[in-house]
Amino acid sequence: MSISRRQFFRGLTPHGTDPQQDYLRRVQTVESYVRRNLLPYDFALTAEQTAEVLRAAVDGIEVATEGELLDDNRLRQLREIVEERVQVWRQEYLKAEEARQLAIPLVREFLSQVTPEDMGRLQQRCRSSNSSLSSNIEREVQVWLSSLPNSRLAICDSPKLRELVFSELRSWC
Repeated sequence: MSISRRQFFRGLTPHGTDPQQDYLRRVQTVESYVRRNLLPYDFALTAEQTAEVLRAAVDGIEVATEGELLDDNRLRQLREIVEERVQVWRQEYLKAEEARQLAIPLVREFLSQVTPEDMGRLQQRCRSSNSSLSSNIEREVQVWLSSLPNSRLAICDSPKLRELVFSELRSWC
């Protein structure tokens, strides 16, 4: 569907638009700024976390007021709001990554204790030889752990992580 020149230029100017449309445009501007400039690059947010940050950013500044939307004061407020939310998830992510790294030696420990029958089942599951079984299982455990939410792994201390990994590996036997 094509747009007429009149509609195009009417969309560029805030004058003559209804207040609801102007508000939605301003919200979209804030969300766009947050997505482009303030979301983290060192780890990924879930869709729910992103939606929560965007909602907090829009709710945290006065979008409905007239005047300059992204002045220095509002940009500072946005940065503080987003950083406050993201910092919790960043710490959670770092703890979860640490747990994922600590899980690899647990795989080796499990394999050292496994019975020959269970070793055969693991070889069938992984379709690998004895020589590459350990590395294949480690890789599959890494994939499995990456599918778990950071919040679940971040709360695991060593005994809980050991039980989590061992129970998953037992289910594979």
